[in-house]
Amino acid sequence: MTSRSRLVLMFVPVVVTVVLAAVVGALVVVQDQRQGQQVAAADRAAEDFVSDVGTFRGDVARELGKVEATDPATLRAALTGAVAEPPRLAGAPDLGVEQSEKYARARETERTFLEPYERLSRELRRAEVALTFVEAARDALRLRATDYVGFGPLGDSAAVRSRLVPAFVQARDSFSAVRVPKGQTALAGTVRAALQHVIDEATTLAASIDANRSFSFSYAEEFSAALVAVDDYATTVQGDVTEAVNALS
Repeated sequence: MTSRSRLVLMFVPVVVTVVLAAVVGALVVVQDQRQGQQVAAADRAAEDFVSDVGTFRGDVARELGKVEATDPATLRAALTGAVAEPPRLAGAPDLGVEQSEKYARARETERTFLEPYERLSRELRRAEVALTFVEAARDALRLRATDYVGFGPLGDSAAVRSRLVPAFVQARDSFSAVRVPKGQTALAGTVRAALQHVIDEATTLAASIDANRSFSFSYAEEFSAALVAVDDYATTVQGDVTEAVNALS
């Protein structure tokens, strides 16, 4: 083998090594570029989603602002329409999804951003039932015995038996037919007891008149206590709705 041949053989491995290193380096650069592109794509998807969520929140707030906040049924209908098409986080390349911190935060936002609206919807459903109950209780407690028998002594029991007692029985039964909100069985019992008190006392009054005995009764204390309890409950319900609405801010 000549000296020239030996020299060529010595340099061939070096050249091959250099070429391989260059190829590997180029592949690493390409891989880094692809990785960067995929992360950038995931970042853009995350940024677009976060922007859409901000717009969505503003739109919902404006829609709810058009509705009377004390009317839970109307408010819930407006809420249902406003959140019907929430923004969605767009897909992104797998590597970008895996490595993008922005995309990870956007995923967490997607998981939680509807929760305040869901909570408000639940509160409004409860408020609808509660305020129907409250109005029924208030209607029943607005009854006055004097509207049926007038003021002063009664000469006979006819008005008591034919007007007063039936009116309060009907009020009691109508109220009893209304759905009782969860946890308010005792309050419902207080209202019914106040109405039943009038029925019982009026029945005794009618019998006393027929027997020519003196008898009178009062129901102001029972009605007043029941009405205070109903009003307190209504205040609590409205406060819960207000708190849920404010949580959207």
